[in-house]
Amino acid sequence: MISAVIDCGYNSFRMVVYQVFRNGTFRALGSSKSFVRIGEGLKEGDTIPEEKVEKAERTFTIFKRILNGINVDEVKIVATSAFRYASNGNEVRLRLSKIIENEVRVISGEEEGSYAALGMLNTLPIPDGIFFELGGGSLEIAEVTSGNIIRVHQLPIGALKLVSLPEREIRKKVSDELSTINIKKANIMVGSGGNVRALAKLDLKLSSFPTKSVHGYLLSSKQISKYASLLPSLDDESRKSLPGISKERALTIHSASVIVDELIKYLNGSDMIVSLFGMREGVLTEGKKLDKMNWLEEISYSNAIDPPFGIFKEVMSEVDSKYSFYVASSALLSLIFKMVGYFNPFRACYRFIKESVLPGFTLDEVLLIGLICEAASGKVKKKHVKLLKDDITKKELLSFGNIVKNSIDKYVVGVRV
Repeated sequence: MISAVIDCGYNSFRMVVYQVFRNGTFRALGSSKSFVRIGEGLKEGDTIPEEKVEKAERTFTIFKRILNGINVDEVKIVATSAFRYASNGNEVRLRLSKIIENEVRVISGEEEGSYAALGMLNTLPIPDGIFFELGGGSLEIAEVTSGNIIRVHQLPIGALKLVSLPEREIRKKVSDELSTINIKKANIMVGSGGNVRALAKLDLKLSSFPTKSVHGYLLSSKQISKYASLLPSLDDESRKSLPGISKERALTIHSASVIVDELIKYLNGSDMIVSLFGMREGVLTEGKKLDKMNWLEEISYSNAIDPPFGIFKEVMSEVDSKYSFYVASSALLSLIFKMVGYFNPFRACYRFIKESVLPGFTLDEVLLIGLICEAASGKVKKKHVKLLKDDITKKELLSFGNIVKNSIDKYVVGVRV
């Protein structure tokens, strides 16, 4: 089915159209975004200015035009903190609902945090930790244990809301707000939101990591502290010139970096795993629990073939190693690309890993799978092996690649027979 989710945020409005598969996984078909900044300068009880409302209406008119041009099975629309703060939030909600001909639902801070955590849980293999989403007007924090959302906190601190404050005042504001909640410390944090992803893109480009996606990327607390010191000292033009930072993000990336840095310090300096997915995907996948095998299935569904899990099971039984799951995943992906028609499915697998998003896995796991695919072609770059956060050697990768190649050759012969 085709589903659309519209997120009316404090800073930006975004509509994403998804293809949803029978196992609950999805892929984004396209999106439209506008930095409405409907909450800019808004204090609790204030009225959203008419010029902001009109900009929101123009954005919804564009969304409606897009929806009219495609066959969408369902549309889900949620509005967040600005609508909760404003005295005319419900009036604006009704005006926008009329344009889109679907109900705009204003969600609570707890709902927002739960949806964000669910979107991250369903797309990353991390069952425990602190999951947070930083928006323009608020920060949602969820405590997660064994894949279950235990508690959600919502704080009125956001990148746009605090953008005009100097670094010291931002830190004090964040520290004061965090002191009002009782939250456990965490060994790992998972973060989402446009500014969080922008920080990861900046770090990924500076580190020359051989992928384009930041989903599952580990951003160290040390690096975040560096950015939180550097970015507030730069003007908008200088921030725009940095790799991975768009013109629109340059306005808020510095305040966001300080908020994230202060949050991490409050929680004992944990490193952060970055999620490409969050609240919108939580709204989309509500009621479902997705894991790595579901997302491997999604690659098959995306290519209009049934998942060939026979080869996965064969390789799992053949490889006696802690890396057996990743070798089997490489074989499965390579076979999918072979079935699609690629002459060299191993290179196709590696290019897919470099250029696309594989939900369900951390970026280190994705890189490992990609390098095993590359090794199946007979070579692997030593500099890429060094990027793996593990003790695997180039020799091991080449041996795993050979297993993948032989398994595909055996499969092709079996099909011909």
